[in-house]
Amino acid sequence: MLTRRTLLRFAAVSVPVVLTGCGGASDEEVGVLPEDLPESVQRFPRTPIAGDMTDTRVVLVFHVADDSPVTLHVWNDAGVVVDQAIDSSGDGFHKVMIDDLKPGTAYQYAVFTSEDRSLICQFRTAPSEGDLSPVTFALLACVGQGTILPDYFMPENMPVPTVEPFQWEIFTQLDTEPIDAFVHLGDQGYFDFVWSEEGGEVDAYLHAWGFYHGGGYRDVYSKAGLYATWDDHEAIDNGSVDPWDMSAEDAVKMANAHEAWFKVVPIDAMAPGDAPVWRGFRWGHTVELLLLDCRYELTDAQLVSPEQLQWLVDRIAASPCRFICVATPKPFTQITTSQQLMSDNADRWETFPDQRAAVSDLLDAEGLNNVLFVTGDIHMNYLGRANIEASTVSESVWEICCTSGNYSPLASGLSTEQFDFVSPDPHVPVLTFDPASDSVHVAFYGVDGSVAFEQTLTDV
Repeated sequence: MLTRRTLLRFAAVSVPVVLTGCGGASDEEVGVLPEDLPESVQRFPRTPIAGDMTDTRVVLVFHVADDSPVTLHVWNDAGVVVDQAIDSSGDGFHKVMIDDLKPGTAYQYAVFTSEDRSLICQFRTAPSEGDLSPVTFALLACVGQGTILPDYFMPENMPVPTVEPFQWEIFTQLDTEPIDAFVHLGDQGYFDFVWSEEGGEVDAYLHAWGFYHGGGYRDVYSKAGLYATWDDHEAIDNGSVDPWDMSAEDAVKMANAHEAWFKVVPIDAMAPGDAPVWRGFRWGHTVELLLLDCRYELTDAQLVSPEQLQWLVDRIAASPCRFICVATPKPFTQITTSQQLMSDNADRWETFPDQRAAVSDLLDAEGLNNVLFVTGDIHMNYLGRANIEASTVSESVWEICCTSGNYSPLASGLSTEQFDFVSPDPHVPVLTFDPASDSVHVAFYGVDGSVAFEQTLTDV
């Protein structure tokens, strides 16, 4: 947090706010702190979001509703590190890449005019190479209220501009130990009716995002930076469209949904095609996070492209990190259950045995039991092994599945022999990777903010 020696000084209305560092100010000279300037949810209705943190770089996205010029500030206890004027963009959406940050350092940031500000948020950069400090990630997926039907954005009920964005108790009650980053495994929102009722227009998707990022996500994305991949509902339910076999009209809608996603999500790329959604990040030598795209390279013959699969195998094989966390929107686990999962859950790794074997064979050949999988999509939480037999390294690796809201009664059919914990209710799993103890601690936080289940994994 800011010290009392970090000042806000105001000039005329036409001049951006200036944050002054801590050099030499006396207590009597202390001016207005950022918290003292009023937050304007009218000008800044959506959460500013930090993401794709490296040890020296971060991506910041934010929205200015009236598209007025603003000033972006980033600061830490030592003072201000970014004081950047931001001109009007034409639609109020901005994405800014910040370099030359210090490794393993906590920062705060906000967007200012001379009279008000956005929500004040924070992020942490990854530690430098070789660092073995503990790292804590929290998992999100499939946001909702704990019901079978998701919180769909319904255009006919949603005024322009956004007035009452979505809220979710699972986020408002989340109060854990400090989290280094959030990992979102897809379905940040449910935009099916933007596709069907608003023609899948870019502006319609952008407006719909406001009901999610302007609502419950303010409670989590303000706490830590974000690593995000995507699933189907950021565009349309996968039961409606096959991404490898679309009509010309549907291809335009899909492109529009992807353009909106790249604009509002802090991925280190300005637009689709600039970089793949699959990408990796190292937090010192503690943990390497590998985010996969299991949705838009999907065909009836492959879950991911040969290029992505080779990248995954190469990154796992070459990683210097004590732990490897593979964030896959589709479960890697061969799920043992007494009830068949929904038909739209069929495109899991086990449906593509050759590609799954490419990963499994590497884990077995190299004895890589330090790999964990984290996943979402199937609307349940679990902690379990990749296979009920668990006789090889690849069968014994752990997988953590989460749902942040959507509820599947089919969770009750999962094998208690394979899974140590199963629940259909919304949870936020928090994983702490600790090289000193050679363990990963997993805690599932429930809607009341308490720990519903926890376990320390010592065989990783």
